[in-house]
Amino acid sequence: MKKIFKKILEKVFKKAVQKAANAEVPATDPEESGTNPYGDNKKAIWKFIIQTLISILTAILTALGTTSCMGVH
Repeated sequence: MKKIFKKILEKVFKKAVQKAANAEVPATDPEESGTNPYGDNKKAIWKFIIQTLISILTAILTALGTTSCMGVH
């Protein structure tokens, strides 16, 4: 079973690597190279801060929920 699974994974990875190697990079116009792909800089910073806080709070709440279910007194 392990050999079959290993062969399948090898085939999938080989196809993915070949597909990535053959992918064409889209050409960009020189006029668009000066634009910021993330939009407004302040907006991007606040988005990052909010996402980070949400991730931290989620981790804390998950840890508290896990310890409350363990039945440790």
